[in-house]
Amino acid sequence: MISSFLETFRQLKDPKILKALTLATLLTLLSILLALTLGVALLDSILDTFSNTLQSWFGKGESWFRGIAQFMGGTLVLIISYFFFAGIHGAFVGIFIDDILDSIQQKHYPDIPWEKAPSFLTSLSFSLRILLLTLFLNSLAFPIFILGWFIPPIGLTLQILLNGYLLGKEYGQLVEFRFPKEDSKAPIPKYFINGNISAIIWVIPILNFIAPILLAGSILHTRMNHKQN
Repeated sequence: MISSFLETFRQLKDPKILKALTLATLLTLLSILLALTLGVALLDSILDTFSNTLQSWFGKGESWFRGIAQFMGGTLVLIISYFFFAGIHGAFVGIFIDDILDSIQQKHYPDIPWEKAPSFLTSLSFSLRILLLTLFLNSLAFPIFILGWFIPPIGLTLQILLNGYLLGKEYGQLVEFRFPKEDSKAPIPKYFINGNISAIIWVIPILNFIAPILLAGSILHTRMNHKQN
């Protein structure tokens, strides 16, 4: 299992993989920036609505209160983005996952039956599904995450288990698209451990940017090892 991650890590310099990683990371950061901008703008609009009330409460201190509120609101958006980062980034990588899988297949398994990449719309729909599932499930679990972070092992463990299960399952389906239908009738391994290892990597700054690449590659390597055994 670990070797499948290391094998993928050694291939990160592949131009196709680097391109997919760069585009997905830029889209993720732009999404977070957009969410931060909209969140602060919404808070500012709410503060403007109650401007007279705030002035009666705080007087000349209203500007200080407004600045503190905007800072706290922006910080809250960043905290929420942190919890949702794995799914958002994983969804954007899913759009380009076929370039990643093709690079790994061509280098390590050039002789296996390999289906053509699905259409862009199909890849986009799967990525949207990952994104929506991540937002929905993490939104439901968010209060538990917050409470759990007061006892760090609990909050962190819950976050890893939830995102690990979700991403392992969804990325596993994306990999299965590339195998012939008759081949996919054979027992398919579960990718829960792959997902959990990648979810652990996702909480480590800097390394979290390559986590979805490592997950996609590890699943393909795991699938091939399972098939050969």
